[in-house]
Amino acid sequence: MRAAEQGRAQALSLPASADPIGPGPVAGLPASEVAEVAQGDGLAQAGSSGLRRLAHRLWPALLTGSLLGLGAIGLALVPALADRAPLLLITLRPTWAILLLVGGSVPFVPALLIAAFFRALVDVGYFGLARNNIRSILLRRLGRSRLVTALARPRTQTPLLWFCLVNTNAAVDAALGAGDVPMRRFLRFLIPGSLLSAALYLTAARAVAPWMRGAVNWLDAHMTYLVLGGLALALAQAAGRVGLRRWRGRQAGLSMKRHRGNGDNTP
Repeated sequence: MRAAEQGRAQALSLPASADPIGPGPVAGLPASEVAEVAQGDGLAQAGSSGLRRLAHRLWPALLTGSLLGLGAIGLALVPALADRAPLLLITLRPTWAILLLVGGSVPFVPALLIAAFFRALVDVGYFGLARNNIRSILLRRLGRSRLVTALARPRTQTPLLWFCLVNTNAAVDAALGAGDVPMRRFLRFLIPGSLLSAALYLTAARAVAPWMRGAVNWLDAHMTYLVLGGLALALAQAAGRVGLRRWRGRQAGLSMKRHRGNGDNTP
């Protein structure tokens, strides 16, 4: 009896935090601070999910913009790299013209892997742009809004995927990305198609290598003038675009003023 009474007295004297079936203490914090900690964790999770969504939407634009920028640098440096670093030129600008120009003077397998990889990256960038509905950037680059809209139909998806085995095209990539084609299915056609097209261009480059060697020597002899001319052409093109935008803005402002003036004179 005495032992039972002593056990009851000890149970009654225990604090609430020692209850084995109750919630455990949170480092001795009061309820208000515990709520603040929970709210902070929720905000952190919401912020991380927002960053993930932003990265998911921005990666195609960043990838495509970076590759196009490298391609522009490669185009400007064609005279300097065609004879001295042809593999680097293929890395910067793996177009069919560059492959035909220097493909006969580079090892076949390394050039094939480099060209196929970077050509496929460009196609993946266009596919991702269309998939994320960044249509304004994509179609401004393509200039083929009607073509992309016409190709982005369910009944044209299978023929376009098989077309990727023969040749890759930015409009085809955009049409497949605008549809409901999964990325994995697109890659199953894109990767072998990129390898096949790069192999065909490199094989053709070896057939025309004697003629292309003269072109490479001419580019190397006129390297300085060609590089300076390319930079001047790029600056002139950029200045022309800026001037055209300003002129269009002024014309739009004048038309709005005229419209308002006519509205004020209307009885």
